[in-house]
Amino acid sequence: MKKIYLLLIIFCVASMLVHGQGDVLSEDERSRLCQEAEQFFTEGLELSRDGKKTEAAEALDKAAARYERAASDASFANGKLFYNLGNVYFMKDDLGRAILNYRKAERYLPFDKKLQDNMAFARSRRVDVIEEHEQKRVMKTLFFLHYDLPLVWREGILLIGFALFWAALAALRWHKAGWLRWVAGLSCIVAVVFGVSVWLSYRESRQPSAVIVAKEAIARKGGSAAYDKSFEKPLHAGTEVTLTDDNGGWVEFRLGNGETGWLPKDDVGIVQ
Repeated sequence: MKKIYLLLIIFCVASMLVHGQGDVLSEDERSRLCQEAEQFFTEGLELSRDGKKTEAAEALDKAAARYERAASDASFANGKLFYNLGNVYFMKDDLGRAILNYRKAERYLPFDKKLQDNMAFARSRRVDVIEEHEQKRVMKTLFFLHYDLPLVWREGILLIGFALFWAALAALRWHKAGWLRWVAGLSCIVAVVFGVSVWLSYRESRQPSAVIVAKEAIARKGGSAAYDKSFEKPLHAGTEVTLTDDNGGWVEFRLGNGETGWLPKDDVGIVQ
């Protein structure tokens, strides 16, 4: 049990280090960037309604640049920030980056209805229609807690279950109450279940989710432009993939239906 406890401590420290990466902005810089981004976004909407497309595009570009700068600070990144950035890109008709940022926002706001509605509408605008394997759909239904709850929530539940388990065991040394045995048993089950879920998530992070951000992306059978095309037609912005390999300039991907190929790294944006 000591080894398990030590591994848990190492895991928590590693998690904090991973989540803490990125540029660091001051509180004033964050506030200024977000305020300016909101102002430019509002200006872009008004100009667009007035039919001034060129000026609207310039204002939206400025809004996107400021939100991107704020999002570069990993300690400040949050659901609202990515949601707003997704809205900006959607107004810019950049479907790939809109879905990418909605997916990032979903990690923080998994049950936000506005976010889900906006993401569903953006997905309905995609050119490519990729059907998921039936097996994958069944897995998402059976193990909905693993797929629906954000990683940080599952980490928290794991730690709570682990702490309750040891607290109940310590209490049982002094008081042999039946309810303490139930607490120990149930908390142990919770810790094991969510421990496996968190472990799977870190294992899956080696094959991160991504979204195609290029308007058209020609998939190849290998990691360079010298290889033949993987598909007869190109893939398009907004198509969601899983990355399985990386040779530096190109990434190997897998579609929801199991088909694979390679794309230039700049053609995709990584969700997590």
